[in-house]
Amino acid sequence: MSLKPLKLYGQSSADVEVISTYLQDAVAQLGDMAYLADEKRFVLLANRFCWETEGAPMRVRCALQLANIVSIRQKKLNLMRREGVVALLAINFEPQNLPAGEINLQFAGGGEISLAVEACEAILEDITAPWAANSRPQHDLDE
Repeated sequence: MSLKPLKLYGQSSADVEVISTYLQDAVAQLGDMAYLADEKRFVLLANRFCWETEGAPMRVRCALQLANIVSIRQKKLNLMRREGVVALLAINFEPQNLPAGEINLQFAGGGEISLAVEACEAILEDITAPWAANSRPQHDLDE
């Protein structure tokens, strides 16, 4: 099955919610995240699960760019542990004195990255062809 590469651009809470849906259960190495202070940009490379496909589970390598970053805070993540692997659960944009606000990336295990932004600007783009995944992510909703 041929999967059309995904390319999404977001500038609002609703847009980031759509991007978050596509990135749910994406897996990334901490070394594949970077805050480029000079460019006011945060970049994350990850293997996202292809939720938009039916049938055999698939993953694809993607890049997420978040722009207009003023500052970054992290909780329960050691970005210096470059080989560490994390699972992304959700991303959201909380407006604060629009167009400014905060973009939050939430990871399994309670890890979090909070990015203060001058304005919400997010780009998600698939950068490889998809491949067969070993399994479909599952969540225990009874907890």
